[in-house]
Amino acid sequence: FFFFFFFKQKTAYEIGVRLVGSEMCIRDRFEERMKEIDNCRKVFNEYIDAYPEVESYVKAAKFEERLRKRDNAREYYQLAIKELGEKSLDEKFFMQFINFEKKNKETERVRVLYQFALEHIPKEKARRLYDSYIQFEKEHGDKDSIELVVLNKRRHIYEDEIAKDPFNYDNWFDYARLEESTGDLDRIREIYERAIANVPPIEEKPHWKRYIFLWLNYAVFEELTAKSSTRARQVCEQAIQLVPHAKFTFSKLWVHYAQFCVRQKDLEGARRVYGNAIGRCPREKIFKAYVEMELQLTNFDRCRKIYEKYIEVFREASNSWIQYARLELTLEEYDRARAIFEIAVEQSLDMPENVWKAYIDTEINMNEFDRARKLYERLLEKAKHVKVWLSYAEFEKEIGEKSRVRTILSEAYEYFKNEDMSEERVIVLDAWLKFETTVGDKQHLDYVKAKMPAKIKKRRKVTAATQQPGAEPEEAGWEEYYEYIFPDDKKSQKTLKILEKAYKWKKEQKKDDVNKETQ
Repeated sequence: FFFFFFFKQKTAYEIGVRLVGSEMCIRDRFEERMKEIDNCRKVFNEYIDAYPEVESYVKAAKFEERLRKRDNAREYYQLAIKELGEKSLDEKFFMQFINFEKKNKETERVRVLYQFALEHIPKEKARRLYDSYIQFEKEHGDKDSIELVVLNKRRHIYEDEIAKDPFNYDNWFDYARLEESTGDLDRIREIYERAIANVPPIEEKPHWKRYIFLWLNYAVFEELTAKSSTRARQVCEQAIQLVPHAKFTFSKLWVHYAQFCVRQKDLEGARRVYGNAIGRCPREKIFKAYVEMELQLTNFDRCRKIYEKYIEVFREASNSWIQYARLELTLEEYDRARAIFEIAVEQSLDMPENVWKAYIDTEINMNEFDRARKLYERLLEKAKHVKVWLSYAEFEKEIGEKSRVRTILSEAYEYFKNEDMSEERVIVLDAWLKFETTVGDKQHLDYVKAKMPAKIKKRRKVTAATQQPGAEPEEAGWEEYYEYIFPDDKKSQKTLKILEKAYKWKKEQKKDDVNKETQ
C-alpha cells in the first residue's frame, strides 16, 4: 500500500506541474492576443518560478524573439545558464541558443558559445555540437580557428581512448605528438607527466618497452624543444631510478643519458653514467657506446681498460675479442692485436669461427701469407669443416699458388672420403672442377672429371613417430633421395658395372623399338 501511495503521489505532482505549465501557456496566449505584453512577461516569469527548467527559459526567450526583442531573448538564455547551472548543460539547449545568435549574425557570440559548451558538456554527449562547430568554422572562421576546432576534437578522441585503456602507450605517443604540434609547453608537459604516471603493473621487459620510450621522448622534448637541460636531466634520472635493473634494463636509456651529458659538455658525468650502468647491469651495447665515446676523444688507454672489462664480463662473446684486436690494429699495435687473437682462439667462444676468420684476414691484409697459412693449418687441426678447406684453397688461389690449391683440395677430398661424407666430397669436387676449368689445364681437368660421381635417385620408406611410448613407428609413405656413386670407391665398382649394363640394355631396347616402327 505504501509503494502504491508513493507512486500516486509522485504522479500527481508531475501532473500538477504540467497543469501549471498548461495554465501559464493559456494565460500567456490570452495576454498576447490582447496585446498586453507586460502581462505576458509577468506570466512567463511566474512560469519560470513555478517550473524552473530549461524549457521554461527557452519558451520565454522565443516569446521575446517573436517580438524582435533580441536583447531580452538573449537575457533569458543567459539567465538559464546562470540560475540552472549544471541543468543547463544540455546539447539541445545550447544548439537553440547558438541558432538564435546565428539568426542575429553574431559570429563572435556563436564562437564563444560553442567553446563554452564544449568545455562544460561531457564529450560523449556533445557529438552533434562538435560537428556543428566544425561546420561553423569552415563557413565563418579562418585557417587557425578551423585547425583549433579539429585539434580540440582530436583531443577529446584521445581522452576517450586513454580513459578506456591508460596503459596503451601508443595513444599517449599520438596525444603527445598532437600537443607538440601546438607548441604549448605547459600542455605538452602535462600530457607527458600523465603518461609516465601509468607505470606498467608487471615487471617484465616486453611490457616496459613502449613505456620507456615515453621517458626518452619526454627527455628529448625538454632538451631540444623546451631548451631546458635541467628538466631533461631530471627526466633521465627519474627514468633510471624507476627501471628495476635487477630484473632487466634498457641500454638505450643509459646511452641516451650519457650522450645528453656529452652534449652538455659534462664528460665526467657521461663517464659516471656509463660506469654506473656497467656496475649495475652490464650490456654489450653499453660497452660499445662507452668505447665509441672515448675513441672520439682519443683516450686510447681508457678504451683498453673498457675492453678489458668488456672481455672480463663477456668472456665468451667473440665480438668483444675481435673489436679489441681491431682497436690495436687501428693504433698500429700489431703485436698487441696478435696477442689478443692468440688468447681469443684458446677460449671457449660462442662463435669461434668469426675470431679465426678475423685473425686470418688480419694477416692476409698485412701480406703475412706464411702466418695466414699456419693459421689455416692450426684451424684444420681443430675443425675440418668443408668451409675451412675451401677458404684455405681460395686463399692460395688468390696469391697464385695453384699447386697448393690442388694439394689442399686433394687432402680435403681424401679426408671426407675416409670419413664416408658424400655430400662434402661432392662440394670439394665441384670447387676443384671450377678451379681447373678457370685456371687449370686439360690434364688436371680430366683428372677431376674422372672423380665426379654418378647421381642416382632412390626411394625409401618414411616412418612417423607415435605418441604412445613403446609403440612401433607407423609408416608415413615414401620419400625420394639422391645417392652418389664415386668411381674411385671399391664398394661402388660393382654398382657402376651394373649401371653400365642397364644403360646399354636400355639403349638396345630403344633401337629395337625404332626398327619395329620402321618395318
